[in-house]
Amino acid sequence: MKLKDFDFRIYNENHKGCGNKDCKCQSKYILGEHAKNILSEFMDKGVEIELWTRIIDRNGKKVYENDIVRMKSPYDCFIAKISIHKEGTFYLEGKNGDYMGSLIYLVEDEAYTIEIIGNIHENKNLLKRIEE
Repeated sequence: MKLKDFDFRIYNENHKGCGNKDCKCQSKYILGEHAKNILSEFMDKGVEIELWTRIIDRNGKKVYENDIVRMKSPYDCFIAKISIHKEGTFYLEGKNGDYMGSLIYLVEDEAYTIEIIGNIHENKNLLKRIEE
């Protein structure tokens, strides 16, 4: 695969923006083609590159690693974080880091619906708070 085959977002915790609260440069995320074009500029501390899972949630949003999602089927519902194995496959991780299942298997084979409810950057304690 080539870089053009992937989509990802870059999270830069050190980004300050221009100061105008209405400007899109206020976001700590860089997305899509712009992220691909400037990827080499962000290989320093405080930057995390997150891959797109190739899954769209029920609201039409792209699901990336480190998103916190609600997984729902007619028989089950749970909250988990999207993580990636060192082999490159995505899986669901519970609040204690426990493996909860393969993302692709649950969405495509078991027909779970998926909804993004946050991510670890905007609310580090979201997963823990919801499951308590």
